[in-house]
Amino acid sequence: MNETYDKIIIGAGAAGLMAAYSSCIGNKGSADSQRILLLERKDVVGKKITATGNGKCNYTNSVQNKECYRSSEPDKAFRIIKSYDHEHIIKMFQCLGVLPRERNGYFYPYGEQAKSIRDVLKNAVVNKGAVIRTEKYVTDIDRSNDKYTVTCADRTKYTAKKIIIAAGGCAAPVFGTDGSIFCILKKLGLKIINPRPALCGLKTDYRYLKNIDGVRLKCKCSLYSKNIKNIIFSEEGEIIFSKNGISGIPVMNLSRFAVNEMDKNNKCGLILDLFPDMDELQLEGILALTATANGGPVSTALSAVVNDKLLKILIRESGMDTEEHADRFDKVKRKEVFGKLAKLLKNFTVSITGDTGFENAQTTQGGVDLNEINEETMECKKIPGMYLAGEVLDVDGMCGGYNLQWAWSTGFISGRNSL
Repeated sequence: MNETYDKIIIGAGAAGLMAAYSSCIGNKGSADSQRILLLERKDVVGKKITATGNGKCNYTNSVQNKECYRSSEPDKAFRIIKSYDHEHIIKMFQCLGVLPRERNGYFYPYGEQAKSIRDVLKNAVVNKGAVIRTEKYVTDIDRSNDKYTVTCADRTKYTAKKIIIAAGGCAAPVFGTDGSIFCILKKLGLKIINPRPALCGLKTDYRYLKNIDGVRLKCKCSLYSKNIKNIIFSEEGEIIFSKNGISGIPVMNLSRFAVNEMDKNNKCGLILDLFPDMDELQLEGILALTATANGGPVSTALSAVVNDKLLKILIRESGMDTEEHADRFDKVKRKEVFGKLAKLLKNFTVSITGDTGFENAQTTQGGVDLNEINEETMECKKIPGMYLAGEVLDVDGMCGGYNLQWAWSTGFISGRNSL
């Protein structure tokens, strides 16, 4: 079986669906005169979209700057974003019936159901005449006589004049992105920057990890490499401990840097400042005053200030007994004990031993080098008629709708320019 189309889009996730939509509206409102085919590996399209934002889909963000997008070519990445930015996306989805709900710059569909984003795009492209084939695992792409032939694992073949690669990266293979597309693109001669996990949790060998499993803390989280004085990234927010490691938005945002440092065999770790709004001396005073005024054991007297599971561990590490009463300390002991405890709370340090892998990553860092494409069209410079969009490219965004914005921007540009 060999079906012929004008354009084939590999991958019907965020970038692929947007590329199809852009193709349809750019083709005078119909896909009929330009036959468009989407090939999706999973049994339904846009599966990863429906899982974003804990099922609510944070689909873009009003805060946009170069630092939000990580790449070996960050200036180029941000120029692409600006050519079809978040304001365009918000208006576009409104035209499709998605009323935005904004919270601190984060945009969600008003009904806070991620599937609504997927459904409006799917319905739009199907209504315009685009063809979707699911459970199609692409195993090869061949170019000859200015046409592309795409071969799938079920031995079906599809031919087209133009092709858009929107097959994702390596992150979250449960959604059909196992990185196999990179082998195909490398064979075609494209430069691939080594794919690694990004926006993932980190593993640590902290000996009391099981004791604080499930504990959530708001803090300033700083990543160091080689030594604790060499801080390479810091961010404030909520972190979460598990039996194997640590996660939360600050950890996920710095994870790409930790992954890269470990890849270079550099020892790295996290310094957690649990009271970033005060210095050690101020914290020492508050701890001493609170514990003394309460009159009970320190482990319970300070539980309104510090999570009790973590508190018991840090009390022991500061040289106290958890059942000691602070109101019985003399001035010297009070200064010594609460000084140590304040220092630990301001510099709670854990070493990083690994990452949680692509299986638990939200996106991929690395991919096709941006220098391989024309940033104005997303067309491959070496291979005319081939366009690339989304996570397959060497750009990974921070938490907050940035990876979806990258998918929307590149998907729209590639679809519009591949008519």
